[in-house]
Amino acid sequence: MTAYEGGCLCGKVRFRVAAAAIETGYCHCRMCQRNSGAPVVAWATFPAATFSWTAGSPATYVSSPKVSRQFCADCGSYLVFRHEGSTEVSVNTTALDDPGSFPPRMHIFVESRIPWFRTDDKLPQYVGYGPLGPGGNA
Repeated sequence: MTAYEGGCLCGKVRFRVAAAAIETGYCHCRMCQRNSGAPVVAWATFPAATFSWTAGSPATYVSSPKVSRQFCADCGSYLVFRHEGSTEVSVNTTALDDPGSFPPRMHIFVESRIPWFRTDDKLPQYVGYGPLGPGGNA
């Protein structure tokens, strides 16, 4: 069985996901930028039914209608993005213990890309959620 673990900077909040990633990418939306303090957030989406918290309890911030972001209330690490009603959960790739196993396969919300930030790749670039649709996880 495929399983991955991850957690926050201080180690108080930990999670496990028992499935292969459905999709991976970079999100350039303003909410991800502000939430992370970075010009882009790398994410990996998994089936929500395979995701569980294994230590601690995350805090939740409802960042927009039907969207919540979960993080460690102690160290502030951004961990998870959830879209209400979705069967998927998006994990901040860098919160995974082995982030190198989840290379991004696309860019979303490129209309919000910071002009001085560029990646040296030829990955597909999409306005909004792109192929993930309006209820997509990123």
